[in-house]
Amino acid sequence: MSRLLLTGSGPELEGRVCKAFDGTLNGELRRADDPGGLLDWIAVEQPLVVAIGPSLSPDAALSLAGSIDRCHPEVVVVLLTEPGPDLWERALRAGVRDVIAPDAALPDVRAGFESAFDAGLRRRACRPAPEPERTSRVITVVSPKGGSGKTAIATNLAVGLAKLAPGQVVLVDLDLQFGDVANAMRLTPDQTIADAARAAAAIDETTIKAYLTAHPAECFALCAPHSPAEAEEVSVDHASRLIELLSGLFPYVVVDTAAGLDEWTLAALEASTDMVLLASTDVASARSIRKALDAFDLLGLTTQRRHLVLNRADARVGLAAADIESAVGTKVTVSVPSSRSVPLSMNQGIPILESAQRTPVSRALGELVNRLGALNAAAGPESATGSLLRRRKATR
Repeated sequence: MSRLLLTGSGPELEGRVCKAFDGTLNGELRRADDPGGLLDWIAVEQPLVVAIGPSLSPDAALSLAGSIDRCHPEVVVVLLTEPGPDLWERALRAGVRDVIAPDAALPDVRAGFESAFDAGLRRRACRPAPEPERTSRVITVVSPKGGSGKTAIATNLAVGLAKLAPGQVVLVDLDLQFGDVANAMRLTPDQTIADAARAAAAIDETTIKAYLTAHPAECFALCAPHSPAEAEEVSVDHASRLIELLSGLFPYVVVDTAAGLDEWTLAALEASTDMVLLASTDVASARSIRKALDAFDLLGLTTQRRHLVLNRADARVGLAAADIESAVGTKVTVSVPSSRSVPLSMNQGIPILESAQRTPVSRALGELVNRLGALNAAAGPESATGSLLRRRKATR
């Protein structure tokens, strides 16, 4: 960062400014010989003050000053040219703070720049701090049709991510009336999302942890209400707020949803970085996914990364993955084959990435975990299933 950036001036004027400061500017003065690239220079150097010298015409200098004022309002602009009433009026409209004559006495040159430096420091102090870059991923699993396997995908995704990022994953069950995450993970929650909604006014990033249920795979779950009647106590605003709080606490938030596209699902998608869309090898499912994607486009849900998962992909019903891709209009990210181990794992309450890691289904689910950024730099380009197997062998 420099204090002063000069443009439209030669070595003589630069030397005169340095002389006015008795050499105390040291390396905090830079000269940009090409005014056309000045905005790029400002982005790199981040000066407090930009001084535009007399080698530019008044019109060109004022045009450049206006561009700086629009693109970098935190920077103070000074003109080094002969002042005059007409010029002053135009300079003020262009956002110029001061006009200093190039041949002014050195004390006057120094006083003008010091005043500009003070103004630049005040502007920088008042500038709002940039928002921290979001590092969490909110992954919402959706399907327009029921029975597509959303809960199986969501629970295994949470377990797979947790094996690679222990303690950093939370699964939210937003199927408020008939959510089955607790059963699918063999959990007995003391508190549910309904309890969290009742205490919404008092919940923050610290207290929300009391409503989570821990799973042995080192992940957490915010489970659905115990009964459909309690679901009415969870508003869309409650759901949005809870997801927001959890994304501030956990690098990975996985959201399981109800069939269709209700308000709660749409609220989760709005907060999401990724959506996992489940299709199966039948015409009705493909058409439903296509309609859902069209609806997302109309609603402006276009910034989320979309991952199409073809479930029961090996079902011999006359449709191949290419047919589904053609109907939906997007590529299949992962194909998950059929297996009786999936309903068995759901009935037992043990996700398949824990109970049957060497199967084709677990390999496909491991690939989905990889696609969603589960691998860290230390893990290397291995499959999630391979990593899980190695972890288990290491603990035996």
